[in-house]
Amino acid sequence: MPNGRKQFRGDALVSDDQHVSDAEIVSSNLVLWGDPSSNRILARIAAQLPIQWTAQGITVSGKTYDSAKHTLIMIYPNPLNPNRYVVLNSGFTFRDFDQLNNARQTPKLPDYAVIDLDTPPDARWPGKVVLAGFFNEAWKP
Repeated sequence: MPNGRKQFRGDALVSDDQHVSDAEIVSSNLVLWGDPSSNRILARIAAQLPIQWTAQGITVSGKTYDSAKHTLIMIYPNPLNPNRYVVLNSGFTFRDFDQLNNARQTPKLPDYAVIDLDTPPDARWPGKVVLAGFFNEAWKP
């Protein structure tokens, strides 16, 4: 993954999910890694997200993808503080190939994406993107 200081002239604050304070939830956008079983904050908000994510599956608009073989990448208003965002399993979405010049350093994924974990990531993609889309004005897929 590209270096945040090199690419964006700044460093992200990093905290273990067990140590994120209420003050950080109020003052910060959160980038959460893992799934609802491995990340305490994601477990707290999972039921309030428009895409359902359980141990069995990731469900988007009635279609379910096996959680053992897929992950979710998403940005959404933080249910714990709607004035900030949560970003799931993603930093910036351009990959190694796009570090060749800053003209390529633009978002490569929309608001949400379901990624097939059986397909290894490469210089352009985080794995096979099996579904991707934008939320509507009501933050629904």
